[in-house]
Amino acid sequence: MNIPEIYKRLFSFYGDLHWWPAENDFEVLIGAILTQNTSWRNVEKAIESLKSSGQLTIDWIIKMDCKDLALKIRSAGFYNQKAGYIKNACISIKAIYGNLDNMKKNFNEVYDFLSGLKGIGPETRDSILLYALNYRTFVIDKYTLRLFSRLYGKNFSYIEIKSSVEESLKTVFELKNFHAMIVELSKDYCRKKPLCLKCPLNDLCLYGNNRTVTD
Repeated sequence: MNIPEIYKRLFSFYGDLHWWPAENDFEVLIGAILTQNTSWRNVEKAIESLKSSGQLTIDWIIKMDCKDLALKIRSAGFYNQKAGYIKNACISIKAIYGNLDNMKKNFNEVYDFLSGLKGIGPETRDSILLYALNYRTFVIDKYTLRLFSRLYGKNFSYIEIKSSVEESLKTVFELKNFHAMIVELSKDYCRKKPLCLKCPLNDLCLYGNNRTVTD
């Protein structure tokens, strides 16, 4: 996998996307849980609903009734489940670490802690580690898996892509922006029905080079 060339090409096209859009680390954590199985637009609505009701902090979420929390995040879908996940995450973080800053000191310990929380799968966990806690890790989502499958004509595992990216990109900024650029590329060009001829990675992509129909 030629990660440096892919990154360079995408950066020339998209630049710094300033992702993840949030006012603070805790808002990133909440957004990472809310964005499961829904669009970012719905997540934004849910976060705005929370902000309009009070101060978005761990302590405030802990004090909230779970049913009230669920109603405020209704736009994000699966709101009863997600309210439970958010509430449980906040209670656990408060009990063990006190706050998010104290989670920025030991990657392996925090990795295991997040992995053990209900409703926190690998993608959500890695999003929190990278975007909220600024650990040097990479997020693998459905867009990333689809892109690399098309680029090289084979299905790579989660760990294969993750290891290759983390070996090639050395800074947290690069890892954040690479994930963000892949998301944007997947929305703009590498869709379920791709627009290969217009894609900035077209000449690097086995799938794109083999397309016989014009976009």
